[in-house]
Amino acid sequence: MSQRWRLIAGVLISLFFLAWAARLVGSLGGVLASLDQANYLFLVPALLAYFAGVWLRAVRWHFLLRPVKPISSRRLFPVVVIGYMANDVLPARLGELVRAYVLGEQEDVPKTTTIGTIVVERLFDGLAMLIFVGIVGLAVPLNDQIEGIFRIAAVLFVGVLIALFAVGSSRSRAVSLVQRVEETLPPSWQGRVTRLTDRFLQGLDCLQSGTLSATILLLSLGAWLCEATMYLIVGLGFGLSLGYPAYLLTAAVANLGAMVPAAPGYVGTFDVGALASLRLFGANPGQAGGYVLVLHAALLVPVTLLGFYFLWRANLSLRTLGQQVQVATPDKGL
Repeated sequence: MSQRWRLIAGVLISLFFLAWAARLVGSLGGVLASLDQANYLFLVPALLAYFAGVWLRAVRWHFLLRPVKPISSRRLFPVVVIGYMANDVLPARLGELVRAYVLGEQEDVPKTTTIGTIVVERLFDGLAMLIFVGIVGLAVPLNDQIEGIFRIAAVLFVGVLIALFAVGSSRSRAVSLVQRVEETLPPSWQGRVTRLTDRFLQGLDCLQSGTLSATILLLSLGAWLCEATMYLIVGLGFGLSLGYPAYLLTAAVANLGAMVPAAPGYVGTFDVGALASLRLFGANPGQAGGYVLVLHAALLVPVTLLGFYFLWRANLSLRTLGQQVQVATPDKGL
């Protein structure tokens, strides 16, 4: 599918979820009233909590990459932010590929290997959110929609993570199997698939260490706790005194929803998840609508602006990165 059609499909998906979000909110007047009454000074500590979580993600990536190449968290932080920015402005979550490309150019790490570490990172993110949903579910009855999301996500994330643990622990066998399969492919593919597979599996080397895996999980939990704290602080600015479990669940469900392919910035998919979670805790619909609107903007705008700044400092352009990602092939640095 071309980039244009991916964008159109994403916009249509976002419009569907925005209509759903509008039904959950109900009255636009309630949203406007909550926006007028909110205390926006709470955004300052909220953003500090958020960027503390982004820093922990850079630290986590350091540990994910350690078996491949030791790179300091300080050097990884700008690349993480650039990836967030690209996800916010490009369709189809191309920010992950942009991040792999930038790291490859700056640190000479094979891009396919970097993608392997990002896959592991996303799985641990999903595992952390499932843990949050499970903990909150012990204290608060979850509705059928959230339970359904939880079950599907649990099967997906846990199943894939177990598979990657198994493959990562027997890398040579996996490569040998791919070599045998590759013999049946056209001559033009000979050597490419095996090379890409080996590089990708190198990105899974962190899973071979129990200590590294535990560290990555703890850092994932810490990063998401920081983000949930941001949700809490913004909620206080809107007078939503729902308690920390409500914001843990909101962070988990909203971000699981954001994994659905949509328009750049997770428009609609994020909002429906957040509103559905807040509704479970009895939040006023208009108040919740204003809160989610400001929360979503706070999650997108600052990190996007910082990402463009880091991009400028690295003498890169988003257009060039997008073009490089689109045309990347095994013979062009992957």
